[in-house]
Amino acid sequence: MPPLEGPPDLCADDGTAVDRRGALKLFAAGAAALASGCRRQEEMLPYRDMPEYGASGDAVMFATALPLAGAARGVLVESHQGRPTKVHGNPDHPASRGGTDAFAEAELLALFDPSRTTSPVAGGTPVTWSAVAERLRAAVAENGTALLTGPVGSPTLARQVGALMDETPGLRWFTHRGAAPALEVPAGPGPLDRMQLWPDWASLDAVVTLGADPLGPGPAQVAMTKGWSEARRARRDTFRLFAFEPVPTLTGTKADRRTPVAPADLSGAARDLRDALEGGDAPAPIAEAARALTAAEGRACVLPGPDLPPETLALIEEINRRLAAPMSRRLPFWRWPALTQEDASTLIPALRSGEVRRLIVLGANPAYDMGPAFEDAAADVELIHFGLREDETASRAALHAPLHHPLEDWSDLRSVDGTASLVQPLIAPLHETRSAHAVLEMLRGRTGTDPRALVQETWGARWGTDFDDLWDGALRAGVIDDFPVEDVSPAYEPAPDEAPQGTGAFAHVAQISHAVLTGEYAPNGWLQECPAPLTKQVWGNAASLSRADAGRLGIEEGDTVALSGRGQTVWLPATILPGQADGVVGTTLGYGRRLAGPIGSGVGADTAPLGPRIDVRPTGKSGLLVRTQREFGQHGREILRSVTHAEPEVHKAHHTTESFYAAWEYDSPSWGMVIDTDVCSGCNACMIACQSENNIPVVGADEVARGRHMHWIRIDAYDLPEGTGRGFQPVPCMHCEKAPCEPACPVAASVHDEQGLNAQVYNRCVGTRFCQANCPYQVRRFNFFDYADSQAHANLGADLLQAMRNPDVSVRGRGVMEKCTYCVQRIEAANHAASREDRPIADGEVVTACQSACPAEAITFGDITDPESAVSRAKDSPRHYALLEHLGTRPRTTYLARVTPEEEA
Repeated sequence: MPPLEGPPDLCADDGTAVDRRGALKLFAAGAAALASGCRRQEEMLPYRDMPEYGASGDAVMFATALPLAGAARGVLVESHQGRPTKVHGNPDHPASRGGTDAFAEAELLALFDPSRTTSPVAGGTPVTWSAVAERLRAAVAENGTALLTGPVGSPTLARQVGALMDETPGLRWFTHRGAAPALEVPAGPGPLDRMQLWPDWASLDAVVTLGADPLGPGPAQVAMTKGWSEARRARRDTFRLFAFEPVPTLTGTKADRRTPVAPADLSGAARDLRDALEGGDAPAPIAEAARALTAAEGRACVLPGPDLPPETLALIEEINRRLAAPMSRRLPFWRWPALTQEDASTLIPALRSGEVRRLIVLGANPAYDMGPAFEDAAADVELIHFGLREDETASRAALHAPLHHPLEDWSDLRSVDGTASLVQPLIAPLHETRSAHAVLEMLRGRTGTDPRALVQETWGARWGTDFDDLWDGALRAGVIDDFPVEDVSPAYEPAPDEAPQGTGAFAHVAQISHAVLTGEYAPNGWLQECPAPLTKQVWGNAASLSRADAGRLGIEEGDTVALSGRGQTVWLPATILPGQADGVVGTTLGYGRRLAGPIGSGVGADTAPLGPRIDVRPTGKSGLLVRTQREFGQHGREILRSVTHAEPEVHKAHHTTESFYAAWEYDSPSWGMVIDTDVCSGCNACMIACQSENNIPVVGADEVARGRHMHWIRIDAYDLPEGTGRGFQPVPCMHCEKAPCEPACPVAASVHDEQGLNAQVYNRCVGTRFCQANCPYQVRRFNFFDYADSQAHANLGADLLQAMRNPDVSVRGRGVMEKCTYCVQRIEAANHAASREDRPIADGEVVTACQSACPAEAITFGDITDPESAVSRAKDSPRHYALLEHLGTRPRTTYLARVTPEEEA
């Protein structure tokens, strides 16, 4: 059979439906083979003629990009005979550089989510895509029609919108932006006058943030965390980070100095910083930051938060110019100056005035994102909605039609830094869905269009005669070289007088959620059960208060409080957060969804409508505060250890090494892990990567409340000295040399293997839980119920969820104890590869799921019998220590201590 050429398309919009049952039959039979992209239906191969790369069943990697808030993150997706099973970071992509975030890791569950819409619906009745195309043509032909999209980062989609507007002079295009990337700030007076700040971390020695959270959730998180962690490791003695913020953030937890500042006082902090740089007096924290900036002139910058007034942004811009800050100012990825683009803030007046009588919504959910104001304004407007599932907007629409998931689609995307990538499908569409590109062509009166051909048309016009080579290279690398990025010169004007924003006693800071972003990921069970980094809350949001404010109001941890603002009131459980500024209430966005499928509906409360000033009232009732960790103090124990720059060595406790048990003897390799708590930012990427890799089920809020969560790695948070915030410590299985779980097991299900792993024999376990009772680290998880299959059947999607699972890892049933295995399936794959090639396993050849996901590169894994391995060198660090080492368990998972300012340690 001749070899396949290029990356053909399995996802062409030619009117042919690929239903879920048919797709699953192809999975089971192994009929869909992949080589360098998704295959055309006419080129699908029978299994008996599978090419060499697929004959062994080995996984194949494909480069693509996944959107987050419209921006690309470069990824490599692992595929097993036509099924995507794991997302990895693309080391060649500037916006990921090999790392991932929790949202990218959870896209597999979003792809196979049984609650996705399966076919177009009008008035509760299924309709054909031909009927959808006719409805769209009629809508565009009439006056008063508008298009609302999310942030468009696709050059092809932008080109199509431009062509549509040229052909339809009366059509208006509105863009709704939900979760803005970190460091995207205003650049002028208009709502679309924005710029993306991009610091050169490799050239920075001093950074001050004023309400900014570059390490926080969003499409820039992976690149920012990667850059910061590299700077921290390379110049730990000289690199300094200062954070001034109202509510603790991930950036604040990693700062050398963190100062709580109310939102209204951030402008004053910027003025004090300017004065201190000019030699004036300033409060001690500001003065210290100014000295660090001055000492690092040319290698220093100030990063502003997104909500600062224009005059403060102008002042910060002046400071950065004076410091010669190594930082670029770029046009945001979603901004297309050649197109007439309107901000969604102007949509509601247009709806109320009758200028817009018909609204086509493509990949957005304004009924939730824009709140009651949109619903009131759009009460008499005809809505046509395109999205992954029936959400709040779809429920009000006259027509709702489903879109492809990005892993089913051809497209292109720009990342936050402007890098362009191609998006290629990893699987045939599971449902009767269409690409957003095909929908825009329907609006132009064209049907049966191929999204791949549309993308190729965009890049063919740019690349000319070199198209074939450049296309293949971009598909394989996942990056398009030399795509232009436009610089921005900000022009600030004094802010006009605005209407009062509320008169509440407390400033309200609503942050982007680490779990659901601004609501898009509410239907995702993996993310709903992923603990918030600082509070460890799951399945909902809470109102955070400072300890002083909570005491003044008589509020205890977990009490229900009423938050009131702008005529709205919501009720949330309260949590007391160390390091929060007095007079500030913190909440997280994205909750209180009414229609987010069986997983996300009715979880938490929507705090976006409350505004920036609110009142807080205790209700005298206890709330539901479901958390995976309830105690954050170390109680005098050295759990999360710290050293100083002046004394960088951990105090070595001299505990006895004697043991009743005989010593183990190993041949190389013998595996171990070191986790650097100094650069772990608590982003949770490792938790979701482990969940995806190891088929770990979701258990639900009731089970978590009973202490029955199933994660194989957790990230413990501990209060830092002087109430400045919390630090993080990832805790997988310790794989102890003298493991207490092993002699406790009556059936020898917990055993030590020849590579030093503490292995768990699932089919031997009878569920006594003696091993769990004897584990001082509490890293073993018990399947009280058949979580995996019960979840699948409850969602009526057992077949889809089974297709998502990693075939290299068994799915455990009820009554089995399970835990971290150091990704033994990856170890064995490396063993087999080395054996076939008659060579030893190379250092770094085995990479665990948590290690590969970590954007901070905080995890090192390898052979501890090799003195030259990276893990052995890490264990030789003066910051190295073992958790609870006085117990004599001799864990193979060990840590590097945090490095703190002298007076904090």
